[in-house]
Amino acid sequence: MAKSSRRKTPRSTAASSGSSTPSSTSSGPVAPFTKAPAILNPFLEHLSSDQVYLVHIDTTGTDLKWQTFIVPTVVNVIVAAVIALRLYWGVSTYPALVAIAFGMKSSLSVDVSSTPWTELALITMRRVVTVLIDYVLLTNFLSWPIGFLLGPVRWRRAIGFRDREVIVRRSNRSWSETLVRNTWIRDNDAIRDKIVAAVTPERTGKTGYLLVDEDWDLEYLAMIRAHQLVDLTRKGEGVQLDEFRTAVLVHTDADGWLIWRVAGEGTPAKGAESSQRDQILAFKERLTAMGKEDLFFRWVELVQWESSQPGGFTPERQRSAMVQAKQMFDKENVDFTEFWDDELAGLTNAQEVAK
Repeated sequence: MAKSSRRKTPRSTAASSGSSTPSSTSSGPVAPFTKAPAILNPFLEHLSSDQVYLVHIDTTGTDLKWQTFIVPTVVNVIVAAVIALRLYWGVSTYPALVAIAFGMKSSLSVDVSSTPWTELALITMRRVVTVLIDYVLLTNFLSWPIGFLLGPVRWRRAIGFRDREVIVRRSNRSWSETLVRNTWIRDNDAIRDKIVAAVTPERTGKTGYLLVDEDWDLEYLAMIRAHQLVDLTRKGEGVQLDEFRTAVLVHTDADGWLIWRVAGEGTPAKGAESSQRDQILAFKERLTAMGKEDLFFRWVELVQWESSQPGGFTPERQRSAMVQAKQMFDKENVDFTEFWDDELAGLTNAQEVAK
């Protein structure tokens, strides 16, 4: 799992090859984010640009998914039944109360002149309590069955229960609406830590319905839309399921939708990629100890830039990145060759740096 770390503003680097570095053209996305691939546009265009989204593939068993759905179903059925019963009783109660309020006689009228004050007090208290209970039911609990029908029920009716399901979580507005766009990724440690904690294997290993908490809600329409796109692959269209593997999605003014692929979860190469990440983190810690943390982030940005070019991180681009990195390190009086031999020689996939 990639860890969050404070990133300083990178300084521009010279490129010995003809290709431009990210620093020489624009600031670009802040690592570990990259521009979201165009294939995800049909999915992204329906998301709110003001929210942070987390996606992953739920591989828990269908039995567990069914169990986590049936429990809230029973609760919401009970709540709906209680509200329906109160509405049924209210059909005869509230018209009579309204009639009394307008000075008209009804089945609930009381002869004040002949009724003892103690009995009047009890009648008044019962009616006030009845109105208060109904008010609480309607204002606090009516939204439960309605939201359940429009959310989980609609979701399950659309996709059923599958072995592999796309889960989309949306940040709660209580904290995400205050984010300063284009800067929080780099400058807000608390938010970064909140997001990283939400995409750990321990969290994504749970079934989707259990991931709702004070920071994240499930985005049911987005999940339905994701599976509609996945189902289109049977016709040679749509989006492959693997495109929804564990990732963080954010929107910025300068670069549009950005994605951070949280690598390694649930893949055969998890162990190797974890080792690679450990090497990269050790590289960063060593540079930080030398007071060269900014150099590490400029190196990450360089590799990220080269690997995001059309055609991927080809051998030619890898050589170009090595030459540029050596020049960058030499300017800081750091022996890049020594660092490569000591910390990074075991890397088999340099694109891991960009993650």
